[in-house]
Amino acid sequence: MPDRFCGRCGQDAHHTHRLTMGDMLHDIPHSIWHVDKGILYTLKNMLLRPGPTIREYLAGQRKYHFPPLSLLLLVTGLYAFTSSVLHIDLMPPRDPAIPEAVWEAQKSGMEFIAKYMSWVYVGLVPIIAAFARLFLRRGGYNYAECLVIAVFVTAVCNSLTLLFLPVSYFYSGTIHITKVGAIASLISFGYATWAYSSTLAHTGLSLAGRLIRGFLPFVLGIILPSILVGIVAAGLRGNTIKKEVAQQRLQKQQAKSAPAPAH
Repeated sequence: MPDRFCGRCGQDAHHTHRLTMGDMLHDIPHSIWHVDKGILYTLKNMLLRPGPTIREYLAGQRKYHFPPLSLLLLVTGLYAFTSSVLHIDLMPPRDPAIPEAVWEAQKSGMEFIAKYMSWVYVGLVPIIAAFARLFLRRGGYNYAECLVIAVFVTAVCNSLTLLFLPVSYFYSGTIHITKVGAIASLISFGYATWAYSSTLAHTGLSLAGRLIRGFLPFVLGIILPSILVGIVAAGLRGNTIKKEVAQQRLQKQQAKSAPAPAH
């Protein structure tokens, strides 16, 4: 019907009536379905065939893909919300050999990681993209394209971490929580290595060469800034921790040397 759509903007004339509660109830599942459809399609393709999916997206085949930045923010927001609700303790029980002040500092750091690390990954995306521009240059990608690649890969890594939350919750605060975190990190690093390396499949590089170049952007983009932040944090809190440790040792010595109470 030629009169169904506006000749200027293409607006469907069937959707210009006054809104009712029935329309709102219809729009909720309709909107969720379409968002989920794009997210699931993009995540599935990024998990199974990251290299071809990224190259197709960069070549302009974007109709069925969820926008990468929106995907990253949505997944990260979901992770942050779920993590805050579950209150997962990433620290195992304190080893008596570790001074309490040191353990408290470690616990504080782990609480920060549990609460903000997914957003830290988002903030590190421009740095990861810079390393990707360096190590993926054989693929002919410019920085803007490397930024898109880094956003896509980081979104999937955060999705994988999100899937691990139930396991982390089950082992929260136990001696096994460290192993769970290590496994989740290895899976994310492994996926990132494969995803970045697969963007070079068309270059003629050997598999080993692609894997090395795929390993470096994500690892260096996260590890180097983390080391720098750790050094700064250690410098700022180092003296405080030393004083607390010395004070706790002095208190223990005084407790041991104190005379036993008379009976």
